[in-house]
Amino acid sequence: MSKPLFPKTLLDGLMPIDYEIPGLHVHISPTRGGTVYFVSADKEIYFPEHAHGYQWSVVVAGSCRLTMNGRTYTYRKGDTYAIPAGMPHQLTLGAGYAEVDYTFDAE
Repeated sequence: MSKPLFPKTLLDGLMPIDYEIPGLHVHISPTRGGTVYFVSADKEIYFPEHAHGYQWSVVVAGSCRLTMNGRTYTYRKGDTYAIPAGMPHQLTLGAGYAEVDYTFDAE
């Protein structure tokens, strides 16, 4: 197993979520109107097309590819991106990737 991309002290007390995808690590912190996600990947992770409430993300390490509206974008450490509520999108996380997301629950 590789070194965690977020400090253990940051993740302590947060709820781990098991998506049953080997190499994917997700911890959440619910807020009044949404959820903060701490996401990291030990290996490349492919998420099929899906949609949800508005999401704003900041890339902490590595890179990802986001496809929506027929266009593919690559984001790297320090980049931010937003996904409009209800927008179908596909995401591929690279090995060594980490991001922090805020997803609004009600939209």
